[in-house]
Amino acid sequence: MYKFLGELINVDQAVRKGVDKIEFKLETLEVSVWDARGYILAEDIYASINQPPFHRSAVDGFAVKAEDTFGASPLNPITLRIKGSLKPGDKPGIKIDHGEAVEVSTGAPLPQGADSVIMVEDVDIVNNYIRVHKPVPKWANVSRLGEDYSRGDLLVSKNTVLKPHDLAIIASSGYKYVKVYRRLSVGILCSGDEVVEPGQPLSGGEVYNSTGVLIKNYLDEMPFIKTYYYGIVGDQKSLLRDFIEKLIGKHDLLITSGGAGVSGVDVLRDVVEELGEYVFRGVAMRPGRPTSLALINNKPVFMLSGYPVAAWTGLEALVKPIIYGSLGIEVPAKPIVKALLTRRTPNVIGYRSYIRVGIKRVDDKYYAEPYMLRGSGVLSSLVKTNGYIIIPEDLEGYEKDSIVDVYLYS
Repeated sequence: MYKFLGELINVDQAVRKGVDKIEFKLETLEVSVWDARGYILAEDIYASINQPPFHRSAVDGFAVKAEDTFGASPLNPITLRIKGSLKPGDKPGIKIDHGEAVEVSTGAPLPQGADSVIMVEDVDIVNNYIRVHKPVPKWANVSRLGEDYSRGDLLVSKNTVLKPHDLAIIASSGYKYVKVYRRLSVGILCSGDEVVEPGQPLSGGEVYNSTGVLIKNYLDEMPFIKTYYYGIVGDQKSLLRDFIEKLIGKHDLLITSGGAGVSGVDVLRDVVEELGEYVFRGVAMRPGRPTSLALINNKPVFMLSGYPVAAWTGLEALVKPIIYGSLGIEVPAKPIVKALLTRRTPNVIGYRSYIRVGIKRVDDKYYAEPYMLRGSGVLSSLVKTNGYIIIPEDLEGYEKDSIVDVYLYS
C-alpha cells in the first residue's frame, strides 16, 4: 500500500531533517509583562537591581543586633527597649544601638544597625520593652539584600516560552516590557470529499471532521502559535492547488489533513510535488505512517493523515518537536510513570509504535493496559486512555509484565 513512499526514514531522522530544513523568520515586538505569557522571549533578561533591594524581615517580630541576644535563656532573659516600628513600604530611617529593638512586620526593611529578627512569639512584651528568652544568630529571619538575585544576574534566557513565574521575576526587576517574537502563524486545511463539518447532516459514506478539530486544538495548546482554520477542500486538484498557493503566502506554516496517502483521490501529494519539494515522505511509525513534510516557497507544509489517531501521533512525534526545534526551544518534558504491562504488546521490526494505554494503580504498583482496538481512526483510544508507550524500531514488542515508561497526556 505504501510502496510509493520508498524506504521510510525513522522518527528521529525525520525530526532532524525537519529542524535542519526549516527556518522561521519571526519579527520581534515589545509586549507588556501583563500580556506576554506564551510568547517566546527574543533576548536575555538581566537583573537591573538587587532583589531584595534591601535587607528585609522574613517574619513578624523585632529587629535587633544578634550579639545583644547572646546568653539569653528562660532563666536569664535579656531586656531590650522598643525604639519604634517599621512596616512594608517604610524607609529604614530608624537606627538602633545596643540594647534596642524595632518592631517589624514581614517584608519591612531592617533598621540601620540591625542584623537579625526575633519572632514575635519568642519574646514577652512588657510596656515598651521586650524580654528575649533565647539567642538568635546573625541574619536569622532576614531576607538579605541580593539574596534572590544580584544586579547583572541572568534572570530569563532568550528563547524561553514565557510562563507566569518568568514574567513575575522580570517584573520584580522593574521591566515593564519585554522583547518577544511574534506568534507563529499556522494555517490549517482539511481535504476530502467525504468529510463534513460538525453540525451538518451526514449523507452515506460521509464522516465528521474530528481530525481538523483535533489538529487545531492540539496546536492551540502551544501558546506561541496562532492558528487559522480554513475548512474543508474537496479532492479537486485545481481547487486544492489554489488554496495552498494562497495560504502559503499568508502563514509561516501550513498543516493539512487527508490526502497524504496513495489512493487515486489523494491529490495533495501531487499538488505538493508540483509546487515544492518533500523533506520526507512517510515515516516508519505506527500509526501515522503517511505523515510527510514538504517545503513550498521555503515554507513548511505538514501533511497528516485524515484519521484522527494517526494525525495525533504525527503531531506528537513529529510536528511538535520539529516546530520547537526549528524555533530553538525545548519541548516540555512529559510526566512519565513506570508501569507493568498487563499483556504482551507486539511490534513490527523497523517501526516505532505508539501504543495508547490506560494506567491503574493496585496497592503500590502501576499497571499499563494497552488499548487493543486497532485502527488509525479509533478516536476513543485517546479518550479512554491516559498515556502511551513507545516500542522502538529494534524490538518485536514488549512481553507481559515488562516495566515500561508511560508518557502521560498533557
